[in-house]
Amino acid sequence: MNQPYNVFASTIIHLLEELEIDYAVGGSFASSMYGESRSSVDIDISIFLPHEKLNSFVHAVEKLGYYVTWDSILDAIIWKTPFNVIDATTGLKADFFLVEQTTPLEQSIFQRRQRLVYDPKTGDSAILYSPEDVIIYKLKWYMEGRMEKHPRDIGAMLLAQGDALDLEYVAYWVNEIGAQDIWEKILADYQRRLGER
Repeated sequence: MNQPYNVFASTIIHLLEELEIDYAVGGSFASSMYGESRSSVDIDISIFLPHEKLNSFVHAVEKLGYYVTWDSILDAIIWKTPFNVIDATTGLKADFFLVEQTTPLEQSIFQRRQRLVYDPKTGDSAILYSPEDVIIYKLKWYMEGRMEKHPRDIGAMLLAQGDALDLEYVAYWVNEIGAQDIWEKILADYQRRLGER
């Protein structure tokens, strides 16, 4: 990860932990930890943000000099869409996904999340989705937008994590979200690449 991205990510993560807001980092930030490093200008974070912490969250973000709007947060609450926190100086942004931990998948993600050191130089750590949950959500996002980066990231994670992955858990949720076709293709490509090693 490049230095400005690391600083931005670290600042956002420290803010959440200081405010004692439950969170889990996913997206390319997490897949880079579990698989192949990939440059990005955003960090995807699922958060459980009670209404009583909204004011302190917004004020803390603004105090850092970052940009966030109440309208975007209200839209996120009403329409279940992400809202952004943006560093206008660097163009880096955090995409926040509000979760209520009420669906089985949300509950599972927060039960299985884990803390990892993401910057060995500073020792900074963050709470991340489990690698299996990163795979599941990248499958969901691929089905929604057909962006090829998601299968690539999943393939890299399979190669890096190998037998450490709980593929039975992944297979259960693949069936639940209806991602069998793309998952089978990714697994077939993974087996082919293993054979070439």
